[in-house]
Amino acid sequence: FVQTVMPRKGVPIGTKLTRGSGLAAEAALQLYSAVALLPHPAKTESGGEDAFLLGPHMIGVADGVGSWWEGGIDPAAFARGLMFASRNSCTKLKREEELDPAKVLLDAWHKMQISRLIGSSTACLVSLDPHKTELRAANIGDSGFLLLRRQAGSSSMVEPALGTLDSAAGIGAAGRKLHIAFRSPQQLRAFNTPYQLGRAPDSGDAPDDRFETPQDASLVRVPVRPGDILVLATDGLFDNVDEEALLDTIEDLIEGSGTGASPQQLADAIAARAKELSLDKSVDSPFAILAKDNDILWGGGRPDDITVLVSHILDRADARAPPTDWAAVSGPGEPPPELLEAEALLAAERLAAEARTASGLGAERGEEEEVERLEGE
Repeated sequence: FVQTVMPRKGVPIGTKLTRGSGLAAEAALQLYSAVALLPHPAKTESGGEDAFLLGPHMIGVADGVGSWWEGGIDPAAFARGLMFASRNSCTKLKREEELDPAKVLLDAWHKMQISRLIGSSTACLVSLDPHKTELRAANIGDSGFLLLRRQAGSSSMVEPALGTLDSAAGIGAAGRKLHIAFRSPQQLRAFNTPYQLGRAPDSGDAPDDRFETPQDASLVRVPVRPGDILVLATDGLFDNVDEEALLDTIEDLIEGSGTGASPQQLADAIAARAKELSLDKSVDSPFAILAKDNDILWGGGRPDDITVLVSHILDRADARAPPTDWAAVSGPGEPPPELLEAEALLAAERLAAEARTASGLGAERGEEEEVERLEGE
């Protein structure tokens, strides 16, 4: 299990790791992140159907399912609503430095159900636990992330970490400066049919087996080190750029920059490369190769919305480390009004519950004071 399964699934949720497990347990880490979003060439005016979450301790992506257009429903609304709700869930949970993606996703999905917003979306949330030096992720569908690490032999490379591909990577291609330490698993019902959270016009209050729930999410924990690079993206990246091309793009930019490429430079370059290959009909993309494996004739790239978030994982003592007190943001555009109404309703219910609790405590104190007065008499 440790040698063959764990490197592809991360560390099991209940596993406790010691310093001898390849973790720098004493380090305090943080994310330095940026986002690039390139809509499908035919959807530039609308901004596409992808959405993102960008926060100091958590990042995320969502990919609205485009076929909802056939029913006159904007596919972007559900994805944007889900990321906006996730952003607010980060604030509500008040533990941003130890945010659990599974809990954030569940809370956001609950708000979406209350809003009764129609549509569906994939989703992937990734957070950094800065004290346990590990990533935690919750993924529904075919968005996902890659964790890149300095190649074996580099000064930053120590013993292989459990739950990663470090052991297999020592082995990487000659001349590579980076290797893939972890790749998140996809969730598909069938070819090009990813798991998705959603709601249909005829969905009632009972579970709808046409969609998944947050309980179906793939949950992983992955040990990280200072200097690692996290690439989180929708399928617009992974359908068009294979891992070798992705490493080429990142290594070329890092080598070409005397001071090291910033997350924004990397995100922009990766998204631009994905768009370039999506429009190339001369070379089969990863999507085309998989389509042919499923007896579907497809050649070249696959035009799509492309959303890429890149995070440097830094020691807090690193001069490049940004402040951690800024508020998370989501985008692009504004959240759907149905979700804003649902959030206002939940906020009003929460205030009413707090008022009832305060009133009850006040009455209880009054009774205690009356008893004390009578006893004194």
